[in-house]
Amino acid sequence: MGFLHVASAHVREARRLLAEYAPGVTDVHLVDRLLLEPGRDIGVRVAARVGELVGRDVDTVICTWPALTDHVVRVARERGIAAAGVEELLAPSSGVLALSR
Repeated sequence: MGFLHVASAHVREARRLLAEYAPGVTDVHLVDRLLLEPGRDIGVRVAARVGELVGRDVDTVICTWPALTDHVVRVARERGIAAAGVEELLAPSSGVLALSR
């Protein structure tokens, strides 16, 4: 499972949640703060990062920044892998980890 983050703090929280709710899942994390910078080339930049994750043999990409989710989902689907976005990386009170998208 690959994760695309814009802050390193998201890596720690994602790993903590995976350990608690999905132990044994192999995770790959990519952090790129520059994805927060607006620009017409955001689709190209997101595609490059998703490509890096795909190159590391992930079968799913999770985007932890809602503003980028649409781009990530589109690019991942074009590459034939699943993708989703999360609104927040918090432990759910219901005991079920939910993903949006």
